[in-house]
Amino acid sequence: MGQDTTKRARYGDGSIYRRGNVLWIKWREVRRRPDGIVDYIQHAESTRSDDRRVAQRKLRAKLVAQGGRRPTAVDPTKTTYEDLRENYLAQCEVKKLRSLKRAEDDEPTLATLPRLDLAFGTWRAADITTADLKRFRAAAKSDGLSDARTNRYMATIRAMFNQGLRDELLTRAEVPAYFPMVREPNEARGAIFIEPGWYKPLRKRLQEPLRSAFTLAYHTGMRVHEMLRLRWKDVNVETNVVTLPGEITKTGKSRLIPLPAEFGLKPGKPDALVFPVGNYRWAWYAACVAVGAGRFRCDVKGCGAECRGRTCPTHGERGIRRVRYSGPLLRHTRHTAVRNMSDAGLPETRIMAMSGHVTRSMFDRYNIGREKDVAAARDAIERFHRAQQKRAKHS
Repeated sequence: MGQDTTKRARYGDGSIYRRGNVLWIKWREVRRRPDGIVDYIQHAESTRSDDRRVAQRKLRAKLVAQGGRRPTAVDPTKTTYEDLRENYLAQCEVKKLRSLKRAEDDEPTLATLPRLDLAFGTWRAADITTADLKRFRAAAKSDGLSDARTNRYMATIRAMFNQGLRDELLTRAEVPAYFPMVREPNEARGAIFIEPGWYKPLRKRLQEPLRSAFTLAYHTGMRVHEMLRLRWKDVNVETNVVTLPGEITKTGKSRLIPLPAEFGLKPGKPDALVFPVGNYRWAWYAACVAVGAGRFRCDVKGCGAECRGRTCPTHGERGIRRVRYSGPLLRHTRHTAVRNMSDAGLPETRIMAMSGHVTRSMFDRYNIGREKDVAAARDAIERFHRAQQKRAKHS
C-alpha cells in the first residue's frame, strides 16, 4: 500500500474547500470551561469568492481573531511579498487600525501599499535586500517624494516582515538586515498660529456649527477629525465636560476636555453629530480672508496675483473655487491652543492630557515657550552686562 503524500496542514491551521464555484473556509475554535473541560467548536463560512487569495486572507483573519496558529509556508524561502502583505493586512484588520482603508473591490489596503506592490509585488521575501530597499528610496526621491513620506513606506514593509517573523512565515535569515530610514526634522512645516486679534472676528464671520467647532478647537487643541466625529452623548453641557471616547481618538485612548464658555450650540439627539459641517473648508477660507488672516490668489496660469477679496487686479471677480487660498487652517488651532495653555501656566503633562499628544516633542516642534526663554535670556545677559560695566567703572 502506497503512503499518502498529501501535505497536511499544521494543527489549528483551518482549511479552505470549494462548494460549487465558491470557496469556503473552516476552522476550529478552542474554548476552555471553568471546570477545565475543553470544547472544540467547528466553524465554517462562505467567502463569497472564488479567489483563493481572498479565502486565505479571510481564514487568516479568523485564526488571528480567535488566537489560533496562522498558516506558514513549509519552506520560509518560498514565502512571497504577497504572503507577507496578506498576513499583515489580516493583523491590521484585527487591530482595527485607523490607517486601514477599503479598495474599490472592498478589500482592505493601506495608502502605502500601491507603491510597494509595484516595486516588490512579484518578489520572494527572501530576495528583498537592504540594497533593494535603498534603490526603492532613491526611486521615490527621484519622483519627488519627501524623506518623511518615504519613511512611511519603509515603516510599512518593515512591519510586514516583523509580523511575518512573529507568525512564522519566515525566519530571521529572510529578513533584511537593515531598513533604510532617514531622520525627520522635528519641526512644524508651514505651521501658522491663530493670532489673538483674529479670534473674535472669525467667530463673528463663521456660521454655526463651524463657529462652535472653531471655538472648541481654539480653546482645547482638539484634533479636527476627532471633533467631526464627536456626538452629543459625549458632551455634558451641565458640567461643561467633553468625554472623547477611544473609538474616535487618534491614540485609541479616551480623554476629558473642558467645554468653553463661548460654546454656543444647543444639545441635539444623543447619537447625532455635534458638528455636521460637511465640506467646511471654503467657508473657513472665506472667513479668514475677510478678517485679514488669509488671502486668495488668482488661479489663472501665469497670473497668481493677490486678490482683493476674490477680485483679481487683472482678471476681475473670481469664483470661490477659482482662487488659491493661503493662510491659517482649522487644524492650526491645535498648536495655537497648546501655546496658549503653556502661556497660561498649565503644566506640560496637563496640556498633553488635554491635547492628546503622546510625547512632549511637540513643544519643541512648535517652539512652545521659546519666546519666553529668549526674553529671559536677553534680560539675564543685559543684567550681567550692566554689572560688568559698573565694576569696570569703579575699578
